[in-house]
Amino acid sequence: MRITWDSLAEAYRPAALSHQRQIPLRIFIIAVVCAMLAWRPTFAFLGPWGVAGMVAQLVEYAALREFLKRPAPGRAVAYTIAADVLLAVVFGWVVVPMWAIGTPVASAAAVVLATGSVLTALMGAEGCVAAFVAAVTPHMAYMFILPFVGATAQDRMAPYYVVGVGLFTLVLGLVFAWSHRTFAAERAARRTAEAQTAAKSAFIAMVSHELRTPLSAILSGAADLARDTADARTQDKGALIADAGSMMRSLLNDLLDHSKIEAGRMSVEVLDFDPKALVNDTVRFWRAGAKAKGLSLKMTGGRDLPAWLRGDPVRIRQILNNLVSNAIKFTAAGRVEVAVEARRQGETWMLSVTVSDTGPGLTAEQLSRLFTAYDQLGADTARTFGGTGLGLSISRDLAQLMGGDLIAQAPAGGGARFVLSLPALEGAAPPKPASQETVPHVFAGAPTALVVDDHEVNRRVLDQILRALGLRVETASDGEAALTIAGAQRFDVILMDVNMPGLDGLDATRRLRAQGPNAVTPVIAVTAGVSPAEREACVAAGMNDCVEKPFEVARLHNALARVLERQDA
Repeated sequence: MRITWDSLAEAYRPAALSHQRQIPLRIFIIAVVCAMLAWRPTFAFLGPWGVAGMVAQLVEYAALREFLKRPAPGRAVAYTIAADVLLAVVFGWVVVPMWAIGTPVASAAAVVLATGSVLTALMGAEGCVAAFVAAVTPHMAYMFILPFVGATAQDRMAPYYVVGVGLFTLVLGLVFAWSHRTFAAERAARRTAEAQTAAKSAFIAMVSHELRTPLSAILSGAADLARDTADARTQDKGALIADAGSMMRSLLNDLLDHSKIEAGRMSVEVLDFDPKALVNDTVRFWRAGAKAKGLSLKMTGGRDLPAWLRGDPVRIRQILNNLVSNAIKFTAAGRVEVAVEARRQGETWMLSVTVSDTGPGLTAEQLSRLFTAYDQLGADTARTFGGTGLGLSISRDLAQLMGGDLIAQAPAGGGARFVLSLPALEGAAPPKPASQETVPHVFAGAPTALVVDDHEVNRRVLDQILRALGLRVETASDGEAALTIAGAQRFDVILMDVNMPGLDGLDATRRLRAQGPNAVTPVIAVTAGVSPAEREACVAAGMNDCVEKPFEVARLHNALARVLERQDA
């Protein structure tokens, strides 16, 4: 029975939303009819009808609100449908005394009002059989009994009217059956599309996660190669491998960001940041690349910017990097300009950053599909400049996620112009960090570490990095093996992969915290997923810190320093 109620509630939800949108219309009809006629003695019945209609509308509103706010309404759908029946009975009753007046116009008005109510109920049903039957049945019942009310009770033409209402009922049923099939097909198609999108996002996330494993080894090996040799040619090779690995990581980040945005799992942070410094740092970062192409890259404006704003500086920098990178990429000669300004709008600021170039410009057709994911404006563009075609799509989605927008323009003088607009509250300077002693490169006392990862490459990379930092290392290939090792030996720190087959890192950490010699040992999550929700899941499982794949030695060292120093304190 529970399944039946849940199925009915799921089918009824679109109708509930439609009924909620129709509330102002019904109130308007009641108010207009009463205002026009209730003051006349012949239509004195409209006063009580109007009051009863408003009460029934309030009952339905309360039932709809309670139904819609529950994620699993279950039996609550019965009360909502009952409220629909009550409203139809009260609202439709007015046609009976109106017909009983006996004049042709009054009779016609009663039929028109009843027919309009039936059509409104048909539209509001949204293909739900229960909603349609509940809202239409009282009105159709009134239409059938009208000839037998008042002076028309003995009219010889009444049977013909009843036959006409019967034919109207048949046509109404056929129309509803058609609408029911149409809505069902539309919703099935939407569910299929959503399932395909979810599957694609999951596939992209899985591929990105798997590719980060060998990429970690590539970046780590390239860094060691460049650092541990004095030969210039070998250092150049190491730098080339590192650059290629960084490019690959950037492409993976684009794919992962796009999949998160599609799945609705992308989130932004709100931090205090210096807008002028953020834009200036971005321009300074790309200046060498512009100079290598013979381009002028400069920043203008910024004099009247507030010292601090509140927003997500990481995502803003990501958008600006995409815009400046594209401007340099597509401009063969001339200049790239980044103009920044901020306008106060009440208690908020509107931050505007414009990136313009003297490149080939954009046609109207290109502008229409510029922000389409995976679209690179033609095969020549893809072959010449590479990339995934996701940068601008992600940038606009991020801007809109932060409450702003990103638009593209084609100036009359040529080139292209991109305008990023973001609302932001005024921020405050963050407190200066307390001075800290420099953390030694190698940890003293040879701390012991357990590395848990299902991929051999990751275990080998972490083993090399940790041994170079002065740690003694044990490794485990899965969660079960880690619990066995941790049950026999105490470690100073445990590095735990989150996504593993069988017993994953979160469950392994929960079991670790339950008992054994490592119940309080610091656990650092090693994961490709670093969204706020994923970090919260790690903390909830009992992990102390988080390190993102691909590994960066500096970040790993900082995480180790935090947990080991906290343990020594």
